[in-house]
Amino acid sequence: MFFCHTLSIFASIHAAFLKLYLTMIQSDSNPIVPQFVVRNYDVSPVPVYVDTAVSFFFVLLDGEISVAYDSVPALTVRPGDSLMVMRHSCYRMTVVKPSVGLRIIHTDYFAESCHRAFGNLADYLPRGFEYVFRALPCTPAIIHFLRCVHDVIADGKATPRMHSQWSDLFTDMVAAYYTGAQVAGFLYPLMSDDYDFRNLVIEHSLHVGDLNELADICRMSLSTFKRRFKRTFHSLAHSWIAARKAHFIYSEIINTKKTFVEIAGQFNISSSAYLTAFCKQHFGITPQEIRRRSNMYVAAVGRNDSQ
Repeated sequence: MFFCHTLSIFASIHAAFLKLYLTMIQSDSNPIVPQFVVRNYDVSPVPVYVDTAVSFFFVLLDGEISVAYDSVPALTVRPGDSLMVMRHSCYRMTVVKPSVGLRIIHTDYFAESCHRAFGNLADYLPRGFEYVFRALPCTPAIIHFLRCVHDVIADGKATPRMHSQWSDLFTDMVAAYYTGAQVAGFLYPLMSDDYDFRNLVIEHSLHVGDLNELADICRMSLSTFKRRFKRTFHSLAHSWIAARKAHFIYSEIINTKKTFVEIAGQFNISSSAYLTAFCKQHFGITPQEIRRRSNMYVAAVGRNDSQ
């Protein structure tokens, strides 16, 4: 009975998706708004810092990766797992097996839609709730839908209208398959009372000289700021800011051709000598060695692709 019901769900979703595909495959004069973005990952034994210019949901369709968030131990992510990735936060990804994932952007729109579907999501959270970074497994029907989305994008047939309709359908399916408590726990970073405080810290933390300056920006005493920070980020302020600065320094070293003096100035580090000391403390090697190893890895991948 359950098996037949599941097949019926799959059949109806597949039929609905084919209808969308056939009716919307025409060209569109507007540029595509990439609400759904496909990502392919080669195996990399070296952790890669995830680009978090925007918040997004990440669903792994194939392969296996390991993701570490701030000071939280690495989380193994397998096909069907979804993650909430917050803007300008520190995520380090190690690709264990060749992987394919889907990024779902416009998270604020999604959160607002879930509020309309469930009511006030905060009402579903138990008293004293503490957010834990973990994967939320997708249901078989949702994975089936997202694989179809992946195939249309991979075929180069996606249109802005498709992205918009997929976004609405994805929200409807989440509301149908998950409880309010599950959705509220997953979306907590977007709906927390500390959301504005978090964004203020994130916006300024890379460029302040010390915690006193950051506390002043947040209009708090240093002691109040430290308590609020610990409650929001579940980490000590000094350690979290240093780790976040390390995240972006590493990214600038391997992804740009900026001089080390330029990178030091960008992150309010007084000299390239202090940048070297910072990198040795956080990575165990100098900035020169980080860039050299990165260039060697890129060259080796290029040679393998050309063979």
